[in-house]
Amino acid sequence: MPETPEATSEAHEAPVSVLGEFTLIDRIIARLGEAAASDLVVPPGDDAAAWRTGPGLAVGTIDALVEGTHWRTDTMAWGDVGWRAVTANVSDLAAMGAEPQYLLIATTLGPALTIDDLDGLIDGIAESCRFHSVRVAGGDVVRGPATAIAIAAYGRIEGGTADAPLLRRSRARAGDFVAVSGTPGASGAGLALIEAGRGAEVGIEMLLLAHRRPVARVALGRAAAASGLRCGMDISDGLLQDLGHIAEGSEVGIELAAASLPLHPAAVEALGARMALDLALGGGEDFELILVGPREALVRLDTPEVPVTLVGRVVPDHPGEVVVWGADGEAYEPPRRGWDQTRDSGERRS
Repeated sequence: MPETPEATSEAHEAPVSVLGEFTLIDRIIARLGEAAASDLVVPPGDDAAAWRTGPGLAVGTIDALVEGTHWRTDTMAWGDVGWRAVTANVSDLAAMGAEPQYLLIATTLGPALTIDDLDGLIDGIAESCRFHSVRVAGGDVVRGPATAIAIAAYGRIEGGTADAPLLRRSRARAGDFVAVSGTPGASGAGLALIEAGRGAEVGIEMLLLAHRRPVARVALGRAAAASGLRCGMDISDGLLQDLGHIAEGSEVGIELAAASLPLHPAAVEALGARMALDLALGGGEDFELILVGPREALVRLDTPEVPVTLVGRVVPDHPGEVVVWGADGEAYEPPRRGWDQTRDSGERRS
């Protein structure tokens, strides 16, 4: 039966958090109507947008990080905040197979930020820019109730056409294999150890580094796109949640083998195999890449420097859903599948 005026009014007055991140994005795009660009090679809804510029493609993305939501000053230094802010945006370009070029940075300075804090933030941004071969082209600085950083990152793919060598969430096909780079869950393990007061333990340095100074897999993304792969994204919101975006966008099902996930040995040693597995599935901010395609193409991308591990298959069954199979043959469900930008609060584990 149709909604009453009272019910409609209550629905419109509900908090934005009831929508969820991707429902919210869809609502924004729908209400923008003709104001939303539609004549793009990659429209809104992927890791980045892409449009034609001469013989190639320009690729752009934007991400915002807010103190208390994406980081806390008791778990990382200001230099780490600056480093990770750059990495998060460069990683979106890497997930498309693009070469990063420029950043525009808008910073809101909270009332508690000191000059030393600001210097540390800038130094971290500069260090990450040098590491990822990207430069700051401009930005804006304002004061506000909390410190926040919004970065727009721009890159390029040469020789781009409608069939450009770029990675998309919507191009997984039944029969494809699923692979991940590095060791997903390492960042979440680092944060868990910091929060437990175990940050000074011997043997966990790589986990702390994975959380505070993650690396965007730019070279791997470019190599994957150049090799003919057409499906991928980065792990920012949690492996299962991000794989869910691929499953929905491609209208396929995805099945993972829990035993195949490349858990970081230090995470297993410090936290136990079960927690390390849960963080690999539902943690995040590793900024590793998910790559989907033929087995042979994925295996060729595996190197000692950046391991690429086969972890699952794309199937025609249960489209839009991701299932994890345990060693006992039963479906395994971790405590959480990832992070929702509009619903979760506190320092993200995504």
